[in-house]
Amino acid sequence: MNYKSCSILFFIAILNSFAGGSSKTVPFTQVIKDGGWPMGVLGLLSIFATFLVVYFLMTLRESLLMPEQFQTEAEEAANANDINELTNLCRRYSSAGSRIIGSAAQLIKIRPDTDYHVIRNVIEDEGHRQASALWQRIQYLMDIAIISPMVGLLGTVLGMIQAFVGLQTDFGSVKPIALASGVSKALVTTAGGLIVGIICMLLYSYFRGHVSRLIASLEEQCNTIIYQIIFNRTNSE
Repeated sequence: MNYKSCSILFFIAILNSFAGGSSKTVPFTQVIKDGGWPMGVLGLLSIFATFLVVYFLMTLRESLLMPEQFQTEAEEAANANDINELTNLCRRYSSAGSRIIGSAAQLIKIRPDTDYHVIRNVIEDEGHRQASALWQRIQYLMDIAIISPMVGLLGTVLGMIQAFVGLQTDFGSVKPIALASGVSKALVTTAGGLIVGIICMLLYSYFRGHVSRLIASLEEQCNTIIYQIIFNRTNSE
């Protein structure tokens, strides 16, 4: 079962547990309706988070950041000390690894006598840009994890206002069912906000570790090719 299914089932199960009683269970659609527009916002946030999770599972893969075919051809070009071929190869492939290696290859092509430390700085700068792009992707999950409880809290406040607004005007005419409706809205939105926030935070923690492993692997693979280029260039001199 993937994270999409888990998040949806977890969301429905918890909300139904809040809606259910000892002898009667309120339908999930009724729970959403009772929560008002804050539950609609939370629903949209959960759908957006689900799409993000699917997108991350499809794109945050080592085979896309450093394609095996590119790595093989790049190693062959590096072993042959063919900077022109390596530069053209990096242009043909659109991946994080090709951009990192391409930045060093382009510099060596323009200035063959470039010092190793300058090449290293160029690689690190491009590596930081590619890593920042990966971190920025998953940051949206953390944004949803922060926003969702705030939306739930707003729904809580609105529900409590609805529950007690009648008490301000005419205490004796307020029916218990009207008071219970506002309190129910407050509790449902609180639960909904916390559920979406907790799930998104757990997913963010997973992808944070996954991205860290991808960046470490990408750095190792790029360094292998760059070291080979520098080694061959030094021997040729």
